[in-house]
Amino acid sequence: MDDIHQKNTQYWRNYWDEITSKTIRYGPMNATFWDSMSKRFVRNRTPERESDRFNGFFNLIKTTGLDIDGAYVLDIGAGTGSLSIPLAKMGAKVTSLDFSEGMLNNLKQRAETENVKIDNIIQRSWDEVDLDAEGFREKFDLVIASMTPAVHNPQTFDRMMGASKKLCYYSGWVNRRWDNAYYDLYRELFNSEFQTGNHGIYIPFMYLYLQGYHPEIILKKDTWRNESTVDEMADTIASHFYSTSTIEPDIKSKIKGYLIHNGENGKYCETSCSTSAMMVWDKLKK
Repeated sequence: MDDIHQKNTQYWRNYWDEITSKTIRYGPMNATFWDSMSKRFVRNRTPERESDRFNGFFNLIKTTGLDIDGAYVLDIGAGTGSLSIPLAKMGAKVTSLDFSEGMLNNLKQRAETENVKIDNIIQRSWDEVDLDAEGFREKFDLVIASMTPAVHNPQTFDRMMGASKKLCYYSGWVNRRWDNAYYDLYRELFNSEFQTGNHGIYIPFMYLYLQGYHPEIILKKDTWRNESTVDEMADTIASHFYSTSTIEPDIKSKIKGYLIHNGENGKYCETSCSTSAMMVWDKLKK
């Protein structure tokens, strides 16, 4: 049976490698995308949304029996600190890592404003982290990868597990319906359908399952609306379509024309629907 598990795991690993190797590194896979999004994140952040997200996360972590106070936690793709900061307030010794300077600047400012100590803040891509050189191997009681493109293939997933001495948490999309603007504009500009990607949570879930792990998992459905200026929304859409920040003027004009037509008073309200999942597992238990 062990031989079958190993063969199945290797097959799935190869499949995961194959589909992610075809992913073009733009949009959310690029640090400049998150730098440009960082101001929007701060503006659209609400206490209710942040509290809802953290409570869902924390309720799942509580099922493991982990005592947050004094726990060593690594937050991969920490962003503006929506998990790092409340965990630090609860006494965790948090290392926050992200490849976006803009996002981490927001995290630092927020930590200072709320008088919270984050033990270590690192600006680096998770792809580039050497666990042994950083002293990260099996250092952390809990390693988090929450809705982040940082953990996107078997190598970065294994690295996440290698940094943990016990618990790992991962969350990602089951499916997502983007705002209509993405689909309409992609069809108009490229005469094809906008692809939202097939790298949802089922891939890491199956990778764990084939190795003998049985993570606790919770599904959640969300609908949210964010208002942006036409210029901001045009930049966001363009960054999902192109690998460069330099967009031809006529293309940018078409995107802005659509948003002006479907917006109001120079602003556009973006509506997205999604189902996401979060899972936690003990790497020592199979």
